[in-house]
Amino acid sequence: MQDLGLFSSLGEAWVAVLHTVYRQGAAVTYTDNTGEYAEAKEVFGLTFAVSDASLPDAIIERHKVLEEYDWMVRNFTVQERVKEIHNETSYASRLFSYMGQKDQMQWVIRRLNENPHTRSAAITTFEPLTDEGYIPCVSLLDFQEEDGNLNLTVYCRALDFGCKAYINLVMLQTILQTVSEQTGIPRGRMTLLVKSAHYYRKDETKVLGILKAEGAV
Repeated sequence: MQDLGLFSSLGEAWVAVLHTVYRQGAAVTYTDNTGEYAEAKEVFGLTFAVSDASLPDAIIERHKVLEEYDWMVRNFTVQERVKEIHNETSYASRLFSYMGQKDQMQWVIRRLNENPHTRSAAITTFEPLTDEGYIPCVSLLDFQEEDGNLNLTVYCRALDFGCKAYINLVMLQTILQTVSEQTGIPRGRMTLLVKSAHYYRKDETKVLGILKAEGAV
């Protein structure tokens, strides 16, 4: 697992990952069980952390694509089935109505309120009884109080940093802020462990433009 270190903003972390994948990424063909495939560059096993991040993030605001940004925000905030991901349930459904039965966000908030030092305030987006065409990229959210602050560790099976991952970062930071506010535990750092950090070749011109604009190449 390659560790990129600690960043002070989501945008800085995003650009660092893009630079790493651009410089070090292996050429791969992404495939899934529905028969889809695409050429990509990938770094296998990447971790980084962000502390004291503020929103909105200046770098992300400069480079965000409104259509994809709004789509991902909806994915995290509206409980529905999403046609673009083989009609599987949105992140909001998985977090606020897991398998149609459990509000995981309220559960984790209650768990931390009952015991701020718990080591088991973890929730998942996997719905293995029904997931087939789409397996969630953001997979596990684990909250942990440390030195008086609330940290969030996120395991991701795969993130597309050329298109949607920067919005994932914004929404995860928003989730951390929400849980922090509702538990009274000051917000700490967010750490991501990404099995596959990648971007698709079709987005390479866009990626290079971002890197040049931010002085990263």
